[in-house]
Amino acid sequence: MEDIDVKVEENQISFDFLSPIEPDKLTQTENYEWTKNETLVVIVRAKGEFSANFDICGKSMAEWVAMATSGCTQKVIDQPDEDDFLPKIKELAGDYKFVVVVYSDTPLLKKSTFLEIMDYFSKHRMNVLKLLRGYVFKGEYLKNTRMLLSTTIEEFDKEDFCIVDSAEKISHAFNVLRKRILDYHKQNGVVLFGENTIFIDADVEIEEGVIIYPNNVLSGKTYIGKDVILQSGNYIVDTVVCDEAFVQVSYLDKCKVEKGKIVGPFSKFIDKQV
Repeated sequence: MEDIDVKVEENQISFDFLSPIEPDKLTQTENYEWTKNETLVVIVRAKGEFSANFDICGKSMAEWVAMATSGCTQKVIDQPDEDDFLPKIKELAGDYKFVVVVYSDTPLLKKSTFLEIMDYFSKHRMNVLKLLRGYVFKGEYLKNTRMLLSTTIEEFDKEDFCIVDSAEKISHAFNVLRKRILDYHKQNGVVLFGENTIFIDADVEIEEGVIIYPNNVLSGKTYIGKDVILQSGNYIVDTVVCDEAFVQVSYLDKCKVEKGKIVGPFSKFIDKQV
């Protein structure tokens, strides 16, 4: 076993909570505080061509899974052989009431789906629940069981458990996550023109009133302040762009653009205050 190597901030954006949650499936999310103290999430680094560290929209596949299950204690392990799977999970389980096993190759898992799963498991007083990719165990049952008996598979949202293990699936995952990110920013007052040519990483922060034109790439820990206009053709990495600035056809890497400044066209700055 290794210590977890994915970092999720306590206030990390969760893009999936933008869509309404059906009231008959979930109560308000604040009623799910019990998952934090009572649940252990084991994230299994899946074997395959694309590793858990493969980057999609600015986060590794394992980090996306960690975001979906954030708030709970998390441990990351390499995928054990089939015969070693149950002993390894039992070894990690400790005194947790619930143990969830998820895999790094399902980066489309949403937090809303994770909470729906926990709600279903708890309400049905189950001992074990087999997911399309993964398991939920009651801790006491896990301690005493010697084998995984055949169980009914619950599907929940099938797309959440799409196994990303090929170039085609990587492209699909990228498109899904990219859309979630763009939808998040649009619902927070960011105007996107030609959004099929706009690429925004997961950790980019954008204030309301920003207008982004086609052919913009925002990556890393970039921050875009209020009422900024990003004209076409910018590539901006790990940069702070302060309120009311105007940037066009420019490359900015580890820079700070001061309030109201005009940058470009055809500017290139690295590690500069502009």
